[in-house]
This record gives sequence, structure tokens and C-alpha cells, in this order.
Amino acid sequence: MKVQRVVVGIDGSEAAAEAARWAADAVRDSGGEVVVVHALGVSPELVREAAVSASRGLGFAPSGSPPATEDHEIEESWCRPLVDAGVSHRTVVSKLEPVQALLETARSEDADLIVIGHRGDTGLLHRLMRGLSDHLLDHAHRPIVVVPHHPGA
Repeated sequence: MKVQRVVVGIDGSEAAAEAARWAADAVRDSGGEVVVVHALGVSPELVREAAVSASRGLGFAPSGSPPATEDHEIEESWCRPLVDAGVSHRTVVSKLEPVQALLETARSEDADLIVIGHRGDTGLLHRLMRGLSDHLLDHAHRPIVVVPHHPGA
């Protein structure tokens, strides 16, 4: 399968950076393009993160998501793996929640596949709330690649 266009979800996390590196490798030989999607809408993942934070008695601060006014941070920092790989890419900032943003962008861009990072969360709360990858697998009409991130590995 010759991969020409990949949609990758990005949120500033190390897991998303791993996904961006994978996406860059996928399009490098074909001269294809990576479409980077950053979703600003509230997602089940964000709700889950807040619940975990509250259960630990900590103040809630979502990891990785900048205010919408800091779009330059997405290109200068979050897209660094794509810049370093020298692949063609562009960024879409969506007001939709992450699953819908990825699905809609993949559809409108006629992407060959969708790539996301996975933080490796397998706890009970994750299973109850269902992760982003679970929701994408339920609704996508194209291949999904879930790239694992293993801190310290």
C-alpha cells in the first residue's frame, strides 16, 4: 500500500510525538503529506484526565493542550518530528472533539490512514470511559494506526 496522505492527532504529549514520527516514516518514501490535527473540543480523554486528577486530590491541568491563541506552538514544537524528518505537512486546528476532528479531517482530506499515539493507560477508569483509540476504531472507515508510547523505554 502506497501511503500518500496520513492524518495524525497531536496534543503536545510524547505519545503524539511518537505518532508524528511514525506518520513521517509512513509518507517519506512516497513523497506524501501528513495532515496534523489538533482538536480543541472537550473529549472523553479530557474528562477522564480530570476524574483521575480529582481522585488523587490534585488540581486538574490538561496535559499538552495550549490555548487556541498559541497555534504557533503547534508548528514550532509539536510538529518538530515532522520538520526534522523533512516531510510535507500542514496543520488543522479544529473546534470539534478529538474523535470527530480526526474522522472529519480524514474524510475531507481522503486520507489513507489515521495515526494516533497511545499513552498506555489500561486502568479501570480508562476502560470505563473508553479511550480515543476505542472510539476511532468504532467509527473510522479507513485504517487506524495506534502507536504505543513507553516512557523510559
